[in-house]
Amino acid sequence: MKASMPARANGRRSPAPRRPHARLLVARAVALAAVLAAGAWYCSTLPASPQAASCEEFHALGAARDESAPEASSAAGLNAGSASAGCPPAPDGGAPPDPYAGEGYANTEEPGFVSTAARPLSTFSADVDTASYANLRRLVRSGAGLGTIDPGAVRIEEMLNYFDYDYAAPAEGEDFALTARAGACPWNAESELVVLGLTVGQAVTEAPPTNLVLLVDVSGSMGDAEKLPLLKESIARIVKGLRAEDRVSIVTYSGVEEVVLKGASGDDAEAILGAINGLEAAGSTNGEAGLSMAYRVAEETHIEGGVNRIVMASDGDLNVGISSEDELNAFVSEKRGQGTYLSVLGFGSGNYQDAKMETLADHGNGSYHYIDSADEAARVYERFLAAGAVPVADDVKLQVEFDPWMVESYRLIGYANRTMADEDFRNDGADAGELCAGAELTVAYEVVLTDEGRRREGDEPWLTCAVRYQPAGERAGEAPAEQRFAVGRESWSAEPGDDWSLAAAVVEFGMLARDSEFVGTATADDAAALAESSASSLDTTDRAARRELADLIRQASRNAAFDGVVAAS
Repeated sequence: MKASMPARANGRRSPAPRRPHARLLVARAVALAAVLAAGAWYCSTLPASPQAASCEEFHALGAARDESAPEASSAAGLNAGSASAGCPPAPDGGAPPDPYAGEGYANTEEPGFVSTAARPLSTFSADVDTASYANLRRLVRSGAGLGTIDPGAVRIEEMLNYFDYDYAAPAEGEDFALTARAGACPWNAESELVVLGLTVGQAVTEAPPTNLVLLVDVSGSMGDAEKLPLLKESIARIVKGLRAEDRVSIVTYSGVEEVVLKGASGDDAEAILGAINGLEAAGSTNGEAGLSMAYRVAEETHIEGGVNRIVMASDGDLNVGISSEDELNAFVSEKRGQGTYLSVLGFGSGNYQDAKMETLADHGNGSYHYIDSADEAARVYERFLAAGAVPVADDVKLQVEFDPWMVESYRLIGYANRTMADEDFRNDGADAGELCAGAELTVAYEVVLTDEGRRREGDEPWLTCAVRYQPAGERAGEAPAEQRFAVGRESWSAEPGDDWSLAAAVVEFGMLARDSEFVGTATADDAAALAESSASSLDTTDRAARRELADLIRQASRNAAFDGVVAAS
């Protein structure tokens, strides 16, 4: 059940979330009219009658998927009508198969509004994963439209953390800095949007050596072009950034596991690339055995004072040994104590198991990313896996406290599977996320102000953000540390800035994609316009990423409208 919104003390109620279904139907109707001519042209280009053999194969594929994964979600990808490639319904009257029906997502409900008087604290674990945005990009470019995507594939915190922001750097001697911006909520006239940006300081001037263990899934399911071949190309991009003092090992797993390369010098590109290029996909997927061997190799090649990291590359389709999320959680949690971080790179489609991949990274003290191109692999490596990505803080927890005098209710946007009990904030045995040097973490809240809050009077802080963490890297073993940041009325602005606009665009896109009950008046056009406006003063690289976001939003909207055209036909 969705959380209900608390009543206001003055008799008015906090803004009731608008049910998206009617809004979405209206939006689709408008968009439908805009693409009708294009849809008619497209349909006219389809063969009048597809070859019987190909359609029979198409329907057989659907039947096979239904038998092998009867409980798999069918909402993750394309509308069944648009995926049929012109084939008529199956002879038994069933719909053509959904090409993404075998993908696995954990559908976590969105956090609802919370009464500040009843619960002023919001506590959660740090998370800088980016997988959801890149995977959503893949789905949209494959034809998925707004309102047709599995909600579990849309994690707004990962979408927010995909982008670079211009946040303040930590002061000398401090590990963190906080940037706070607040302004009128674009999709709800009765609330405000608060964006908090946490920046991690640089740990050292010279990066320590890295012990990198590449754990590569070479099972039969990895044979597709966007899987093992892309993985090989991605690793080729990654190894270019390694140094002589770095070590590289390669462990493969399928039905059996094998150490293909062990402790090679980071600048021995010939040996590394030769080992990678020789990999072939075949067999079943025993992820448990592969992980066990990777941890063993990481321990044997351990660099004291260095960064020791396993990078697992897979589609997550584990079908031998431990395979459930709970079992994987327990297994990885037991292993992380040896000081090795586990990061996860996801590849492919059709049978992609997002939930399992996220579980592994969450409990392995690492990050999770989806790779849809070699360029994305290079980007992920540079930001999260390169020698300069030195862990600064482990078990990072945030606790935001709102002043009930100023804030009537609030809603944490995203981080649904990262929320923690308030008392666990100072429970140093509770596991939380890791943050590396130079990392940025973005958090967004939708808040409803009291009358006093709307007047924005007084100098007292209306929000306090505390960060608790275990120092890592060269400071590993030190006592847990804590930083606190007070946020006052200076955080509000009629024009909060480009970074705030970007965050607002991402949140609107995420809500539209998952058909959120809190979407309010948001539209794809509004979200795309916010994304474009946020790029106006940026350099070429950052501007391109934000404009890509705008294009992606518009494409998802067109896809939704075209789904309607096909379904109606």
